[in-house]
Amino acid sequence: MLRRAVLVIALLAPGGRLFAQAPAVRSGKVVDASTGAPISGAIVETVSPPSLRTRTDQAGEWRLAVDGGVQLRVRFLGYTPREIDAGVALVALTRVALPIESMVVTASRREQQLAEAVPDISVVSQADIRRSGASDVAAVLVQTSGVQPEGGVPAGAGIYLEGLGSQRVLILVDGQPVVGRLNGNFDLSRLASSGVQRIEIVRGPQSTLYGSDAMGGVINIITRPPSDGLSMSLSALGGTQDRRELSGSLSGTTGALGLSLDADARKESLAPGLPGDNGTYAQRWQVAPKARWAFGASMLEASALLLQENQRYLTGQLYHFSDNTQTGAQLNWNWESGGRRFAPTLSFSRFDHLSRAGTGTVPVSDSGQRDIQQLAQGELVGSLPIPSGVADLGVQLRHESIQADRIQGGQRSLNSMETWAQGTWDLGRLSVTPGVRLSAHQQWGSAVTPRLAALLHLSPAVAVRGSVGAGYRVPDFKELYLDFVNAAAGYAVVGNPNLVPEHSRNVSLGVEVTRGSLSGRVSSFYNRFTDFIDFGPPDAGNTYTYVNIGQGMTRGLEAVAVWTRGTTRIEEGIAFLDAQDQTSHLPLLGRAANAAHFSVAKTIRGASLSATLLYTGRAPLALNDSSTAVVTWRGSYSQLNLHATAPVRAGASVVFGVDNVFDKQVAQGWPGFTGRRIYGGVSWGSGGVDGQ
Repeated sequence: MLRRAVLVIALLAPGGRLFAQAPAVRSGKVVDASTGAPISGAIVETVSPPSLRTRTDQAGEWRLAVDGGVQLRVRFLGYTPREIDAGVALVALTRVALPIESMVVTASRREQQLAEAVPDISVVSQADIRRSGASDVAAVLVQTSGVQPEGGVPAGAGIYLEGLGSQRVLILVDGQPVVGRLNGNFDLSRLASSGVQRIEIVRGPQSTLYGSDAMGGVINIITRPPSDGLSMSLSALGGTQDRRELSGSLSGTTGALGLSLDADARKESLAPGLPGDNGTYAQRWQVAPKARWAFGASMLEASALLLQENQRYLTGQLYHFSDNTQTGAQLNWNWESGGRRFAPTLSFSRFDHLSRAGTGTVPVSDSGQRDIQQLAQGELVGSLPIPSGVADLGVQLRHESIQADRIQGGQRSLNSMETWAQGTWDLGRLSVTPGVRLSAHQQWGSAVTPRLAALLHLSPAVAVRGSVGAGYRVPDFKELYLDFVNAAAGYAVVGNPNLVPEHSRNVSLGVEVTRGSLSGRVSSFYNRFTDFIDFGPPDAGNTYTYVNIGQGMTRGLEAVAVWTRGTTRIEEGIAFLDAQDQTSHLPLLGRAANAAHFSVAKTIRGASLSATLLYTGRAPLALNDSSTAVVTWRGSYSQLNLHATAPVRAGASVVFGVDNVFDKQVAQGWPGFTGRRIYGGVSWGSGGVDGQ
């Protein structure tokens, strides 16, 4: 009897199936308002709970079980969203020009809105770059939350992401890798900021999408595309430490063809990544042309980079000279229609490095060592709609080589082939993105790197992101083959061709809140790595060899809050890091345990004013002879940077700034930290383009 009574109550209840009729299956079609073409992959979802969601198929049609009178929201990337009644059968969406900073391409190897990207990704916009007053990419990034500076020898300015250095952070320019690492460090100060549209930062292992070198994350530097119409810009700047810069751009589109040219020349009496300015200088010039041709549903794009760099820096009584030439080119065809995308790309990158030395300010002619690194890569990336989601697929062929006197035989090369697949499913408020990469390497065989990421919208204002993934890095040429002898110091370093790849595991979780003019993000991560490559103990002849000995972990927490109202923007962030060698239980060297930043930007009568306060905690620098304790620390430091840009007449502006206003000095200097720096200049732009 009790069982029957419960059944009757359930049937008579508001949710019971006897008297509560199931929602009807509604259907409709989504098309482009200007062409009438069906839009495949558009999201159709209920406005109010319970949250239901589906996507349109190839014909632009959708089906959803909802009650009559329910409001639906229809949205698709690049179109203005619309809210409709569930009974509306045909919805026409209008194209809209989305803000650049709301778009990303690094998270899924395709264009998508930042809010819909499942992995943890942040964007440094062109406005952020201008407010920083920085002339190179490294100086821009170290003012970004969660990014720490990493110095290098030879001179170089790298970065740490989640406690992993630039040797394990992949550097991309317009989505393609560039060679040019010295001692594993890619010098980001080599690349000018003047032609950069935005920088996308993806933290945590990204080996599933990008393969080796992406254990710590990816830095994707997106350059400016050709502008609509004709535009020109010119900027000249000077400052202390003999800082001199001149940059310009010319860009335009006629019909289906767009062309642009960015050029930049810089010089200063500083060497990147080194704390002092005694006897140092660095001068660079670069040219970056780009062409874009649109036809039908296709876009063909070609770009190139030519960069020349000369450096001098002093260590002890010896001057070192570094002459570098960076060249690269890529050709990309992108076809997209009906939610399907097909994008083959060919890219080439070359780095020619000549290192010399001398006791005077001119190098000894026969003191040089030369390395030439080259990378040729072909890849095919595609996307297609699947039920309730999108599938992203890719295959990559890669040939990498090096020529150097320090290599036995003078030259080495490595080949690899890699395939990957990733799917994103929309399950109501939850988006799930599993992915896997299969790598087949000439020397190390095959490797599998999976990842699972998820995005949960708890409400329109609150989102939770999380991921579990694997990373790996194959040994580079230096670790495998290069031999180095320092006769003056009495030691030598030799490569080890028997090294095996490094591996890591990562877990991350974050919460984002957006409410009116206030937005915030709190994220946490845990990385555990094995087989890290480092020096083993020296032999009787004081020769060091690379071996797989490193095991450790990095974990941390980062919080960022942004408040925007009118022309005022306030941002503050704080980051904590614990990085340990789990064999010795000592901290990993060079990483600060905490960092913070606070910035205020305001526009008054056309003038843009900004102030940024940066703080970096102390970091371990060196161990004792027995490697049992930290004996040297870099001290903590804080610095205040000011930047102002004011218009003086149509298209022209004046620029003024001071870095490290209070001339803070730091013992055991930080990379690139050289006391107060003052600069000023003028810029001009036409056709809606402001000078840098």
